[in-house]
Amino acid sequence: MESLVFLDVETTGLDGYRDRVLEIYMLKVVHSGDVEEYHTMINPERSIPGYITSLTGITDEDVRHAPLERDVACGIREFIGDGILVAHNLNFDRRFLASMFKRNQCRPLHAKGIDTLEISRRLFPKLCIYPEGEGSHKLKNLMYHFRLEREFANSHRAKDDVFLLVQVYRHLESYARGQSPYSYPKAMIHGCPVCHSAMRMEINHGKRELVCVNGTSCNQRLVV
Repeated sequence: MESLVFLDVETTGLDGYRDRVLEIYMLKVVHSGDVEEYHTMINPERSIPGYITSLTGITDEDVRHAPLERDVACGIREFIGDGILVAHNLNFDRRFLASMFKRNQCRPLHAKGIDTLEISRRLFPKLCIYPEGEGSHKLKNLMYHFRLEREFANSHRAKDDVFLLVQVYRHLESYARGQSPYSYPKAMIHGCPVCHSAMRMEINHGKRELVCVNGTSCNQRLVV
């Protein structure tokens, strides 16, 4: 069994080539069952946009004395080794890492990887959107779907997201094997029975209702 490397990066923007990594957290689960972790902030040598600070809480001051990319890039690559990367929307994280490694003449990444976003889309084609889930297949929405919010609802940074990712991965794996402790009404995972759009969950006075997101042309509501 190959090692799994769960990871999350916080960045200065969305462009994997022009923007830079601010923070990376990785959790490596090796075949023996041992767990290793790696975490660092990175000074991007540029100002952090305000919307990124609002999203992540990371300020220019937080990274002012952090190591530069060139000082940690190859160490990050060495930690990954031949492990299989696991991330939610893996292509995003991979682009940033691949660019970093190329700029710093580190060994390139291999092609192996597991994307929990893609797994979620296959298992739950039209996953309902929970009240604070932000979007159908967002990691935060899966947190509510698997009832992990008590432990992870206030998570915002890379380490928090990786610990959530590990739990979501385990739940997705259990569900795919038919071993999940949870079962769901069909409309929660396959969408509106009338128009097949995703549904939004509303909770009123303890009652859970699924409401079709295509409200302009479909008024389907279901109590679950």
